[in-house]
Amino acid sequence: MKLSQTFDLSNLMISVSGVRGKIQSGFGLEEVLLFSNAFAQMVEGKTVVVGRDSRPSGEYIQHILFAALQSRNCNIIPLGLVPTPTVKAVVNLSKARAGVMLSASHNPMEWNAFKFISEKGFFFSSSENQQLLKNLEAQKFPLPAIHPKTSMIDGMVHINGHIESVLQRVNSPKIKKKKFKVFLDAVGGAGSVLVPLLLDKLGCQVILHNCLPDGTFPRPPEPTPSALVQSYKAMKRTGADIGFALDPDADRLVLISAKNGPVSEELTLPLALLNVLPSAKKNSKVVINLSSSFVTEMVASQYNAQVLRSKVGEANVVSKMIETKAVFGGEGNGGIIDPLIPSFGRDTLSGIAHILNLMAETGKTLEALLDTLPASVMEKKAFPLQRNQSLSVIYSKLKTEFSKAQVSEIDGLWLSEGERWVHVRPSNTEPIFRVIGEAKTQKDLDQMMQRVRKCAE
Repeated sequence: MKLSQTFDLSNLMISVSGVRGKIQSGFGLEEVLLFSNAFAQMVEGKTVVVGRDSRPSGEYIQHILFAALQSRNCNIIPLGLVPTPTVKAVVNLSKARAGVMLSASHNPMEWNAFKFISEKGFFFSSSENQQLLKNLEAQKFPLPAIHPKTSMIDGMVHINGHIESVLQRVNSPKIKKKKFKVFLDAVGGAGSVLVPLLLDKLGCQVILHNCLPDGTFPRPPEPTPSALVQSYKAMKRTGADIGFALDPDADRLVLISAKNGPVSEELTLPLALLNVLPSAKKNSKVVINLSSSFVTEMVASQYNAQVLRSKVGEANVVSKMIETKAVFGGEGNGGIIDPLIPSFGRDTLSGIAHILNLMAETGKTLEALLDTLPASVMEKKAFPLQRNQSLSVIYSKLKTEFSKAQVSEIDGLWLSEGERWVHVRPSNTEPIFRVIGEAKTQKDLDQMMQRVRKCAE
């Protein structure tokens, strides 16, 4: 998008996941101020919650945002270093008009982002994003107030409210009696403070690893199994019962097994469902995105629950959860969404509590619980997406190759042949397109992905 001779936003990723870019390649001071003014114009005179992760750029971006908001007579609830779900929860609990989380999530350190949050703690809707973009295009911002009537409001009571809401969803006394020994790798990010606080309230002995939020990411920020090899080695020396690994803004949760090492992020959601569905009504609905594992569907079927699929992106999952009155939801990237938590979005605090509650209630180790899940294998590939490149030709070839498959085109192209599926789509957060496939056996997966690669050539 090119707005004027001054601002070229074509290097930014603008989607349901917010606005993100590289600090020295499109998301500089001018762009930050432009977005701050456009947002402030939408919330003039209201109360706004602001949080950030540990990226060094977060502090100066935060000050630019504060200035724009205060110049429009906005009160601010500054939370400092907190997870994205906490910002969303505080917007809801404080009845603020909006919120902003400064975090590029799992992107590398040179990236940062605005995650815009609306009333009741939901990410901006498509209409709100369109209004933001209209403000950007017009660049007719109101003059700043000469004597702004603003205040900085302490949000600690609402932060505690988020934690308490999580504790109320589980059997805290039973978890406390287990005295779990928990290894936590917060990648030096936004979960470095509040997640240990939650674990302490659950009576856990917490071993902190990569929990110094000093502005560096001591491992790759995305908590994939390959990124957690050294973390697992450190965990083995501690004798911990279970390990939890987070991304920088703490909305994605990956488990680490004491015996087997990092667990696929796809299994976080089905395990949490094992804790929720036994007490849910029959025919309850669960929402996942198109790229999430069918293991979730298999678990849900054990409890007569129906699984619905949405477009990728937390905002899309939440929207469908609200529409269908789903009892639970999430994404296969380790995102747990409990509609009874005021964050109503991907929330690692909620996920951790549900997993520990499952262990406490069943008396089973993480390893024993994993053994109860159906077998599956998944492959995730990412390919650079060149500017102005279209995927339509690849989609057409795939539909011919998988002519008997069930098809969904609500988000890229999703093709299912019963016990195997593939999803091809552009990323919401990076200039790439993703290919994700899943099958019950490695042989079946390899054959399917080879067919996909042939179409992509």
